[in-house]
Amino acid sequence: MKNPYIIGKQIYLRHPIREDVEGEWYEWFSDEETTKFLESRFWPNSKESQLKFYNSLHDDKNKLVLSIILKSNDKHIGVISLGNINWVHRYADIGIVIGDKQFNQGVYATEAYALILKTAFLKLNLNNVRASYCKAHKNSEALLKLFRFKVAGEYEKLLTIDGHEEDIVCTYIDKKSWLERNRHNA
Repeated sequence: MKNPYIIGKQIYLRHPIREDVEGEWYEWFSDEETTKFLESRFWPNSKESQLKFYNSLHDDKNKLVLSIILKSNDKHIGVISLGNINWVHRYADIGIVIGDKQFNQGVYATEAYALILKTAFLKLNLNNVRASYCKAHKNSEALLKLFRFKVAGEYEKLLTIDGHEEDIVCTYIDKKSWLERNRHNA
């Protein structure tokens, strides 16, 4: 393991490194299937753009971006983040991309979510983590239901995806609820 920030059973999370930029990371954000439900899907990515993003991470304390790494071979398979961190009101937005398609089905996203929520509530002392998903994205919906995110509301026909207007569901999980279900992790 290279500089792990938090360790799970099959993966660990760490700060992105230059090797990640030189690898496949930048390609994930140009892939039509991977970015279908992301705002970034409209612009192609490049190694230079990814390097610029990577360099911006060093000074930005309102965003925590972590690489998702397989423990078995140190392979970089995705990224997970807490963005728009509000240190006064103690909340953040969660986001995840499993870019390596051979790992985007299964336990990796679930374990990454568990690790980043533990980080949010126990290391960063946040009170709420927010997430939103497109109703058509059933994997995101299932992941958030698994972690018992509560629905806060919806935006009807907010996005256009593949020529169809799509609804966005806004959800959150609070620290108290998370702690009640995860006392053994606290």
